[in-house]
Amino acid sequence: MAEEDARPMQWILGNMPLVAIFEGLILIIMGVSFYIFPEGESSPTALIPAIIGAGLLIPGYLAYSNESMKMHAMHATAVFALVGTLGGAMGLPDMITGDFDRPTIARFVLLIICGEYMILSIMSFRAARIKREQEAGN
Repeated sequence: MAEEDARPMQWILGNMPLVAIFEGLILIIMGVSFYIFPEGESSPTALIPAIIGAGLLIPGYLAYSNESMKMHAMHATAVFALVGTLGGAMGLPDMITGDFDRPTIARFVLLIICGEYMILSIMSFRAARIKREQEAGN
């Protein structure tokens, strides 16, 4: 039973470039839509999630299409996810005070998506290291 529960996680950890592409697209769509359809005046800072999303999408695609670049590209996505997580965390004080305007929501979504990607990246890097050590031992 526990092995069946681990299968989806094994698939996710083995296909992190696809996860990076998917989550990058989500962030790009969110950033561009918040820029094109602002509440008030349009601000270029609304594109920050789109920039972070491109930082996930482009290296994610490189890792998916070119196996020799996979390790470097996935580390690049982890750096962008870290920047997005830290940037998204800036919205936590606003959420605590009850301010739920669009920038706060955008920061919260950025925090959730990038934070989740960071956790998955760490798990994936760890799984890859264990796999390399097992292959070297055999």
